[in-house]
This record gives sequence, structure tokens and C-alpha cells, in this order.
Amino acid sequence: MNAIAELERTIPTEALFDRYHVGWETKDADLIASLHSADTIFRLHDGSPAVEGREALRAHCRHLFATYDFSMLMGKRIFGRDYWTFDWTMVLTLAMPGGTAFVAHVGMLDVITVNAEGEVASKHVYPDIARMESAFARAGIAR
Repeated sequence: MNAIAELERTIPTEALFDRYHVGWETKDADLIASLHSADTIFRLHDGSPAVEGREALRAHCRHLFATYDFSMLMGKRIFGRDYWTFDWTMVLTLAMPGGTAFVAHVGMLDVITVNAEGEVASKHVYPDIARMESAFARAGIAR
């Protein structure tokens, strides 16, 4: 397959990423969930269990956005016909037990698969566990 044909096949995935990323940037749990399949799997690889299903993901995102103050620094993205990877940094604002705020930077890698209907079928998030654990420990958060 030539490069132009391959690019034409990956553009829909890149467009899906663009809409999906808006959901995360604006912390819109409804938008994020609407782009996932009904039987989606979302897994943060930090020892926590997977979130299964669109409605469970919607609730998970609402909880996440209500609990943590974070933003994203974009890194490298790689798109394929039915997947993308996204290397990014989570900029997380937390408070130490005494109340003093601090900012932690945690490297993250997302691996997303897309089904034939153009929905996110799975999202696996691989954090820099050492940095994540250090930030939460500094904030006195047991995880």
C-alpha cells in the first residue's frame, strides 16, 4: 500500500483522537463515554481494576474529574487504522497534608484500540508508577 492510501486510512482515527482529546481537556465525561463502545474496557495500569462498559466509564470519569485537578501536556502520537498511541504528561496539582499545594509531572502512555464502528474499544493507560506513587505519597494519599 502506498503512503497516501495509508494516510487516508488513518485520518478517521486521527479525527477520533481529536474529538476524544477535547473530552479529556474539557473534562467532559459524557463526550468521552459517547466515543467508547458499549462494551469498552478502560484500564489504568497502576494495580486498580479495569473499568468495563460505557456507563461505568462515564461514572469513572466523573469521579476522576471531581477528585483530581490535572491537565495534559501532549507528546508523541502514532496513528494506525484501528489504534493510536499517545505519549503525554499529566500535570497534577495536589496538596501536602499541611495544605501546601505542589505540582507533580507524571509520564503517561495511552494505547487505544478502535473497533470497526469507529468507537474506542479499549484504552490502556501506562503511568510512570514511581512518579505517580511519589506524588500521591507526598500528598498523603493512600492508593
